[in-house]
Amino acid sequence: MTNDTTCNGWRNAATWTVGLWFNDLWAEMAEDALNPPITAEYCRDMVEEYVYDLIGKDSTTAGFIWDMLDLNSVDWDALAAHQTNEEQTNA
Repeated sequence: MTNDTTCNGWRNAATWTVGLWFNDLWAEMAEDALNPPITAEYCRDMVEEYVYDLIGKDSTTAGFIWDMLDLNSVDWDALAAHQTNEEQTNA
């Protein structure tokens, strides 16, 4: 039995899932010099705000959904670095 938790080249399924849903948006944003730099903190804040907009902060089901998301397992640094690498590749 192996303890490999990687998923499609990413650290884990949580990181891969966030990247799947947001990497294209972040790539477009990184191309526009008027947008802030795509940092790990920026990525996390954007995803959390997106989820808050969907489920609300005070919903009785919000706790369940937050537990299912497992955003603490997301490798935010890897997601931000991916955008930096993509930007350099496309330059």
